[in-house]
Amino acid sequence: MFSRETDYPTAVASYDDGGVGAAIKWCLSHMQQGEHLSVWTSLKSNLENCEALEELVTQYSDVDHIVERGGGMVRHRGPVLMAWADMDDIGKLVRFGSKHITALCVIAYDEDRLRPWVESTNATVLGNRTAWTGKTPSLDPLLEEALKSMTSAVNHNNTVLAGFEKDTVVSILLALHDGGIWMQAEPIQAWALAHGWSGDNPKHLAKYVDDINSGKRPRTRRHIPLGYLDRLRERIAEAPQD
Repeated sequence: MFSRETDYPTAVASYDDGGVGAAIKWCLSHMQQGEHLSVWTSLKSNLENCEALEELVTQYSDVDHIVERGGGMVRHRGPVLMAWADMDDIGKLVRFGSKHITALCVIAYDEDRLRPWVESTNATVLGNRTAWTGKTPSLDPLLEEALKSMTSAVNHNNTVLAGFEKDTVVSILLALHDGGIWMQAEPIQAWALAHGWSGDNPKHLAKYVDDINSGKRPRTRRHIPLGYLDRLRERIAEAPQD
């Protein structure tokens, strides 16, 4: 009941002249009349590291520069170009800006930290494709079904570090772990970002996974009944096949 799918196009670009140019062109191609292009950087001074982006921001009135340290708020509807962001940055951006974002392109500085998000969102690859030739392992279908259930159960306006949201997330993750389902933090974080999770919650979800994989058992007041995994398997079997 709380699910919020990410329904705008995504892209990733290499950090070189060709990639940056392609990223700008891609964003402009998704920009409609009356919209603004928002260029995101972590610090205001980061813009000086890329002449093409600095010129874009300074020369056009319908291009906004938004800074993570200044709140990172997307103020106008339109595409967003994030320069040198990771999955944590994406989560923070979309928490308060999702209603304004019509397309999202990320210029990569560390491909490994973005790869799960790129694959989860089926992002268009711009510029040098060499770094994207490998694929991360796909999620276990049972794990993905559990994540869908988790996503629809929690209120994404609340933190998953406390209350009902924590109990729901932790209990499901523990049930999966105890059932022998292999979980990996970064692909799960990327899946969450691609399916409407925002703010710090995708990062917190990944931290729970890392903790459980290391042998910790975070406290929860909820107990998942026996047969939960079997019901998930039945749901998968009954789902229409593509």
